[in-house]
Amino acid sequence: MIQRVEIDAFALADHLGIDFGPGFTVLSGETGAGKSILIDALDFASGGRADRSMIRSGAEEASVSILFKDEKASNDTTEDGELLFVRSFRSNGRGYARLNGHLATIGELREMSSSRLAIHSQSDQQMIFKESVHLDLLDSYGGSSVEEALEAYETLYASYSRVEQRLKALHLDPETRARRRDILLYQLNEIEEAGIVENEEETLLKRIKTLTAVRDIVAHVSRALYELESDDDRSATGHLKRAITELESAGKQSVRLQELAERAALVQSSLREIIFELDRIQERLDDRPDALEEANQRLVFLRRLQEKYGQGLDRVLAYADQARVEIERIDATELELSQLTIERLRLVQTLEDAGARLYDARVHAAEHLSSEVNRELSDLNMSDAVFEVRVESAARDKGHFLNKPHRARFLITPNPGEPMMPLVSIISGGEASRVLLAIKTVLAAVDDVSTIIFDEIDTGISGKTTTMIANKLKSISRHAQVLCVTHSAQIAAVADAHFLVGKEEKEGRTVMTVQRLNHDERVAEVARLLTGRPEDPSSLALATKMVKGGIPHA
Repeated sequence: MIQRVEIDAFALADHLGIDFGPGFTVLSGETGAGKSILIDALDFASGGRADRSMIRSGAEEASVSILFKDEKASNDTTEDGELLFVRSFRSNGRGYARLNGHLATIGELREMSSSRLAIHSQSDQQMIFKESVHLDLLDSYGGSSVEEALEAYETLYASYSRVEQRLKALHLDPETRARRRDILLYQLNEIEEAGIVENEEETLLKRIKTLTAVRDIVAHVSRALYELESDDDRSATGHLKRAITELESAGKQSVRLQELAERAALVQSSLREIIFELDRIQERLDDRPDALEEANQRLVFLRRLQEKYGQGLDRVLAYADQARVEIERIDATELELSQLTIERLRLVQTLEDAGARLYDARVHAAEHLSSEVNRELSDLNMSDAVFEVRVESAARDKGHFLNKPHRARFLITPNPGEPMMPLVSIISGGEASRVLLAIKTVLAAVDDVSTIIFDEIDTGISGKTTTMIANKLKSISRHAQVLCVTHSAQIAAVADAHFLVGKEEKEGRTVMTVQRLNHDERVAEVARLLTGRPEDPSSLALATKMVKGGIPHA
């Protein structure tokens, strides 16, 4: 779950630090107060889009950090189960990202956040109208049965695609074949010249960690040497030398002071030995001052190779092996052509079987998803509606297999007996919110995402329906942290924590504020959400009752 968020120079946010807890948290505020800025900041820190308009006017850099706290530690977290995302973006268009202090790519941010954070913005209500995302939603619900069938199909399809491409290449003219060989040779040379060694990335990460620690040690040693023996008169050796001189002068008149002068001389000798040892340590540790930068550059270079040739150095090397094989076979023979034709026939049959198994798994998942979403819709005051996920085979392109052999469509009818229609044809804004919430509720039950954010899920609804949505959000929060931006008093009343988003003037500038409300402040805000009059006694009385009971009132 999200434990803490820090936002610096992001839009209207100057510097914000917000601590979140488990359960159900709501954020409310006047229109234009900046609630969407908080959502944008979370999206940015987890790998979303970035542009200069996000940087606060007058600042050079915007920065957002999210501290996740997992119940169980993993390879990605600290021993305490913590994972810190940090992302910055500068006015020159450049930026950086870190995961637990280590440099990371934006893709790594997205990958790591996808298993922890799901943001459902207002645009997601439009998302459910798009058939292009329906199949992904179905597959995420289908779990291991769909995942295994899909993986089997995609593995076979990859082999089929390679055979198809090779057969096509064998029929290409010599010029095209030569161009293909040049590309492969360039790629192979790039990988070979990189000189990748086994487990190099893991070794580099450990070396960077060690060198970072060494750099800190060198800095401390350098400061110690400066304090002990700098050129100015303020160093420890300078002070001691002058002290000895004074004691020696005084010692001519006093045996006791002469003894102290001799003892001080011994200290001076010990100090020289310490300085000598520190010099040796510094020389040894600082033997290669550029080593850390070289290691970081090498890591960046290796990750760029992975972006081009596959994630993981083993895949990069595997790509090089494939390139060698293809270069060797660039002058295809009749025998190879015959073998590939036979292999293609075999793959066609196995793909047919794998596609059928995948279709069956998706249809089975679609039936269960339809049933569960209909049950959720009934809880959201849409008991007459019928929702259906329909899986269809996609038309092949000139008889060739497709990477995505099926499509899924979300259909609905508001009333029994009416024909099923695409969501976009008949659904209203309020209905879209409820259908989206129903789908997300079902998916959340099978998902490992620890934090779910809803941005104004209550748009276009009121009365009893809002109460049902409030109860549904509360239900989801029992197995996941839920953050919800809302204008609804009913939803705010059932929350475990309530934050008020606002704006204030500070040193002549408008800044965004986020305040955790205590009980009395929360009652006043619920009253404002109810009637717009937080000082009205009747509004306050109803708000008090709602907050005290944690029960929304229609």
